[in-house]
Parts: sequence; structure tokens; C-alpha cells
Amino acid sequence: MVRVVTDSNAHLSVPLREKYKIGFVPLQFLFGTRAFRDEVDMSNEQFFHMLKHEKVHPTTSAPAPADFIQVWKPLLEAGEEVVSVCLPSGLSATYSSAVNAKAQMEQEHGEPLPITVVDGKWLSMAQGFQCLEGARVAMAGGSSQDVVKAITALDERISLVFLLDTLEYLKRGGRIGKAQAWLGTMFNVKPILEIAHARVEPLERVRSRKAGLARLLELVQTPPLTNGPRKGEGALHIAVLHARAPEAAQQLEDELRARFNIAEIVRAEIGPTIAVHTGPDALGLAFYRD
Repeated sequence: MVRVVTDSNAHLSVPLREKYKIGFVPLQFLFGTRAFRDEVDMSNEQFFHMLKHEKVHPTTSAPAPADFIQVWKPLLEAGEEVVSVCLPSGLSATYSSAVNAKAQMEQEHGEPLPITVVDGKWLSMAQGFQCLEGARVAMAGGSSQDVVKAITALDERISLVFLLDTLEYLKRGGRIGKAQAWLGTMFNVKPILEIAHARVEPLERVRSRKAGLARLLELVQTPPLTNGPRKGEGALHIAVLHARAPEAAQQLEDELRARFNIAEIVRAEIGPTIAVHTGPDALGLAFYRD
């Protein structure tokens, strides 16, 4: 059987990872010189407390090759093949670390190993949905090539948008991109951003959180996005993402269920390696249609 492995950027919950037999490699974040493994060394609640109160802004770090080997090795020993989906190489050294891990293992074994490393194009549950699609194919008996095909087939179909409370954290994290032009004009205005193919694309600004929530719902219906699913196509797969904003996430989920034909809906809290850039109170949607 083929086993999908991903990192904590995908925001897949433990129950989802267990249900679909998805392996997990934690990314890392640092406050100064103190390093923590995402989902392992600190809870999200503790992280957001530190994000608010620490003087130093956290940074993120890729897993070491040894972290991948630790997850892959028992799978290979059990006779499994591995498809490992990584953060985009344009944003992180995670993919490079995974490639190095594969090379190390093959050098030790003296032969090629059934490991495929995928350089992802998406973040958060956009990557998570790709992993779920791949895992479903794997559980149905698909080959590693079938699994990779299922994963990459979503590259041009999925969309990922965020409503931020402020651009300050994106600025501090160095990922502000084209939204730089909005700095200095953002007093009491909420930015809506698209993240597509490892790029941050500013979409628009709204005057209130309420208006932002309404606009997110409109973007699902008629998205002027890089990869917008066209109106009227199949049932919707969607993830509601939030950074310590469960009530707003529930409101979004309720509205989505009322308005759309839902094939699958997932709620996920934005973890530290993404939240260092979004800050608290951010909301997001990752979605595609059948």
C-alpha cells in the first residue's frame, strides 16, 4: 500500500490523519533561539499567548532530514511505499530537506527506495485536501503514480483565501509580497488575500469583519481567483480555517452549509507555522469542487 506523508502546514487534524493513515512530520518555529516542533512541543493556545506577549517575533524552520527518515523508515520496513507532500520549495526548505533525506536513505541502502517527494504548491488545508485526495486513492489500492496524480490534479482547481485582522504579522514575517502597497492605508480596514502557488496576492480591503465574512462567502460562489471553481460545478469540498476565532469559524460554517451543496466540510485551526504570518483572529477558506 502507498502511504501519504505530509507536514504540519497541511493543518490536518489527528482524527483525519488517523482515518486516512497519513504520516506526519512537524515543522518548527522559533522564538529567538528557542525551537519548538509544531503540534508536539506547544499547544496552539500557548503559541498565541507567546505571539501576543513575546518581544521577539517568531520565525519558522524546516524539519531536518532525520525528521523525515524517522517517519518514513517504519513505513518502508512495513513494506509500504511513501508519497511525501511538502511545503512549496519557494517558501520553505522543507522540500529540500525531504529530498536530502531520501538521498541519505538510498545511499545507506545502496539502491532506490519507493519514496516520492512532492514539491507542493499550496499551504494550509489546500495542501491538506490534496493529501486527503491522495490518501483516498492509496486506500483504494492505487499505485504511487496514481496517488501523485490525484494530488497534483488539484493544483489548478483549488483556492485559498484569508481574511486578516491586520497586515502587521505578514509584514513582520517577511511574506507580505504585493500587499506591501496597502501598508499605511490599513487603519480599521481588513485585508483579504489569496495565497496561490506560493504567492501572496492581495484581493481587496473591507471596512469591517462582518463585511469580510460576507465577502469570503461571495468568493466561494463566484471567485475572481487564480484557481476559481466555476459556478454551478459539482459539490463543494471546503475547509474553514481560523486563528483562535472559533465563533466566527462556526458562523462561516453555518452559512456555507445553508448556501452550498457540500460534499465535505472541515474545520481547522491555523497552526503556528502559518499563524506567524496571519496573526490571531485570521479566517480562511480552502475549497474546490468535484
